[in-house]
Amino acid sequence: MFRNLRVSRVFGKMRSNVLLTIGIVIVAICVLAAIFAPVIAPDAASPHPGSRLLKPFENMEHPLGTDAIGRDILSRLIFGVRTSLIIGIASVFLASLIGTVIGILSGFSSPGIFDTILMRITDVQMGFPFVVLAMIALTMFSPNILSITVVLSLALWPAYARTVRSSVILQKDCEYIAAARLMGASKMRIYTRYIGRNLLPAMIPLFPLDIAGMVINESLLSYMSIGIKPPVISIGNIMADARGYIASDSWFILIPGVMLVVMVLGFNFIGDSLQTILDPHIRKK
Repeated sequence: MFRNLRVSRVFGKMRSNVLLTIGIVIVAICVLAAIFAPVIAPDAASPHPGSRLLKPFENMEHPLGTDAIGRDILSRLIFGVRTSLIIGIASVFLASLIGTVIGILSGFSSPGIFDTILMRITDVQMGFPFVVLAMIALTMFSPNILSITVVLSLALWPAYARTVRSSVILQKDCEYIAAARLMGASKMRIYTRYIGRNLLPAMIPLFPLDIAGMVINESLLSYMSIGIKPPVISIGNIMADARGYIASDSWFILIPGVMLVVMVLGFNFIGDSLQTILDPHIRKK
């Protein structure tokens, strides 16, 4: 009963949060566009040399204009959003999985040699510059959706490991953990049923914020021409194609830039709002 009351109270606060509503609408539109991209934008890769560099709303067949070889920018943006979401969500999921496992193992073995080894590995990974890591990894392996996802998750997992480890160290000596051990609960049950459940309020707001960060990082890599390569479409390589036209046709790079900002803001609105709703320390301020 009390749990249902608490859940209904949280959903009540979510419904009254304007920024959260805006963020959910933006992300929902992006997700739906990504899912139905082949249906609503089937002509994204076809060039039309006779219609090159059309300005926005100059021709309603191409409402956001065309690029240097006549490809429809709106269609390409829809596929670019799809690529960014796949990489962003997959990399955050993989990073949180790796970081959570390492954080739990390290926290329960602290203090000890195993904890020290795991944390030194984490420190080394956190101290390694992301761009250098990406350049090394993507030079050794072909840059595609899978390899970029792995590179982004390698850059992100140490933050999750540190967060989870701190929470586990605070919780492992609590009375309810001792009571669970006395009742014969297995380590896996303690990890998932007790520790894991208490980690969720702190971790849930991180997911949309980190997805936004990974979308930006993927776009950066593609813009630098070390990320997604054509014919796969991403927002970053759409902007890279527009670099030579900034002075004459600034709308060419402005439109995908605005799309990237709007999508990132949507995830940030959701993350910030969830943090305010779920974190009791912020609620009390």
